[in-house]
Amino acid sequence: MAERAKTILITGATSGFGAAMARVFAEKIPKVRLILTGRRAARLEDLKDRLNVPVHTLVQDITETRQIKADIEGLPDDFKNIDCLINNAGLALGADTFDTMKDSDIDRMIDVNIKGLVHMTREVLPGMIERGSGYVINLGSVAGNYVYQGGNIYAGTK
Repeated sequence: MAERAKTILITGATSGFGAAMARVFAEKIPKVRLILTGRRAARLEDLKDRLNVPVHTLVQDITETRQIKADIEGLPDDFKNIDCLINNAGLALGADTFDTMKDSDIDRMIDVNIKGLVHMTREVLPGMIERGSGYVINLGSVAGNYVYQGGNIYAGTK
């Protein structure tokens, strides 16, 4: 019996590490399927067009919990069994001192960098548990260990 293609979901795939991982996985992993998420539809479609593997894109804001749930529940059958979730989406805003940061910047970084990761994992993990296999990889940042001036909230969330 032929081995089933592995399905990898990458959040924040419109640029940087997320896009790079998609390209490497498409090139190096035989029989891979990719689910790529991000806020910028044009970038997702451009990346999808450059990869020679099955790709399903989800235009989403990682902070919208209901959207995450609907997107995961609505995956096409060929993409439902996610073997690996890579929580890559992240956001750094502002470089103000802690006492002068905008509340909206603080809330947005916490929503993206922590809550988005948690809610995506909560939607994907039950299928992995049911199948008895799967991986969840949470990408951090060197800023989590080596804080830069003005990077207080970002560093704390990574």
